[in-house]
Formats: sequence, C-alpha cells, structure tokens
Amino acid sequence: VNRHRILVVGGTGHVGAALAVHLSGRGHHVVATGRRLPPPLGDPRIQTVTLDLAQPNLDERVGPCDTAILCPWVLEGEASDDWVMAMTTRLQQLGVGSVLYFSSMWVYGEPLTGTLTERNTPRPTNFYGAAHLANELALTDSGPRLDLDICILRMSNLIGSDPLHRHRSKVSFAHEMAAMAINDQRIVLRSSPSTPRDLLARSRLHHDVDALVDRSSNPGRVEILNAGGDRTMTVGAFAHRIAEVATEYHGRTVSIEHPEDPSDQMTFVLDSQKLRSIAGPCLNDLDREISMVFDDVRSTTSDHP
Repeated sequence: VNRHRILVVGGTGHVGAALAVHLSGRGHHVVATGRRLPPPLGDPRIQTVTLDLAQPNLDERVGPCDTAILCPWVLEGEASDDWVMAMTTRLQQLGVGSVLYFSSMWVYGEPLTGTLTERNTPRPTNFYGAAHLANELALTDSGPRLDLDICILRMSNLIGSDPLHRHRSKVSFAHEMAAMAINDQRIVLRSSPSTPRDLLARSRLHHDVDALVDRSSNPGRVEILNAGGDRTMTVGAFAHRIAEVATEYHGRTVSIEHPEDPSDQMTFVLDSQKLRSIAGPCLNDLDREISMVFDDVRSTTSDHP
C-alpha cells in the first residue's frame, strides 16, 4: 500500500467517520475535520481538526496532504457551491492532487427508473439532489482549472456500522430500524414496503475507495462513478431482514407497520460497472453490515437497561 496523507473533510459524519478509521487502519496518515471536535474515533493516530466550511482555513494544523475526501454536501441548509470553490483552492495550496467527492444517486431525480448509468442526465427533483449536483458542477469546473484529479462518487444508500453512533442525534435509517426492532418490537416504515432501494455495504465502499486512493493521480481528470450494491431490494424486504435479526437477538416477534403500497411502483438499477472495472470485484455483504449495525444499537441500549 502506498502511504498517503489524506484529509477527510466531514470526517465526523455518517460516511466520513468510519472511512477515516478504515484509512488509518490501512496505514495512511489521516486528518479528519468537523465543525466541532468529535468524540474519540477509537484510533489515536487520526488527527482531528475543527473546520468551518464557510471559511476553510486549512492552516498549519493540517499540514501537507496529497489526497482529500469531501463528505459534506450542503452548508447550513443552503445549497451553495461557494464552499466547494473555496475548498478546492485551499486544497491545491496544501499540495492536494486528488479529490474524491461523495455525491448521491439522487442527482438523477425521482422516481428512479430503469438502468441508471453515469451517462444519464441528472435531473434532481429535491433539494438534496440539487445541492449535490451544484457541488459536482463546481468540482467539474475547478478540477481542470487547478490541475486537480477529481473523482465524484454517486453513492446509493450506505449500510454499515458507525464509530460515532452513540453520539448522534440523527442516525442512519438502518440504525433507526434496528433500534425500533430491539426496543419496540416493531418497525414503522415511512415509505411503502415496495419502495426500491439500492443498498451499499460499507465494506464494499471502503474497498472501492482504497482502489481510487491508490491509483495514480491524473491532473485535470474529472471522473463520475456510480457506487451501488448491484441490485435493488425493497424497503419491506430490508425491514423483514432487520426484524429477523432482532428476533434472533431477543426472541420476540417484530411487527412491521407501513403506508399503503401504490399499485404502480417503478424500480431501477444503479449501474456501477464503471467503478467495478476500476476497483475489482467485492462482495456487497449486507448481512455482515446489519450485524454490525445491531452491535452499534445494542451498545447504546445496554447503557439503559
């Protein structure tokens, strides 16, 4: 493994915290930033730094880095790409050559239908997708201008454990379902059970990021890659899997409550073949991730018998 100095901006969030721990475990020097200093990530080698994205002063606290991974998508609830433009300029000054940005499949808009490749025209239908697309366009502009190698990952729904789970007020939907199944013996779905979702195992995402971090930098390149789990499952099927694991844990039946199903629910496939051709094969092991999500939830509920 080539050892890199990696700046993980948003390294305290649902995507960034576990990724920072993973990258440090592989021997990279990792600096994780957040708006506030995070609780310990469990790895003393990770350097944590506070960073205000509105004024990204990447000063001597950070030191030189060759790779930056951007996890935030929006600044204070306002869709603006200004922070991205300021950030890329600062990153270049730090010596960064490669930038990886976590975007979202929701730039394609709703409803997601058919096979979605990177050639599909983005047509976001909500604030979240629109903010991501604005950031993508800012990176697409600044990459060649600043001689940066830009890689944009349009990610599906990430499933996996979270080292800062116990400190979060807002948790992932998998953690939320697992907590309901353990504590209430029922799961209440906000979406109808036939709603399709592409679920990405965190271990696969980390495998893919490793390949992208380790490849040779190509100044001025802008690459957009879908990152998904290769197949679509329904929200209802995922909830049933969570319910089964909870029943194995506490021995009680878990009920599932949900809105009525529409009769014309469309489905989709997020085509991630382009990323697979770069990163190589990797199992999308959702059962392993679900088990670790339950470990997170049980570690917090065990504090309150």
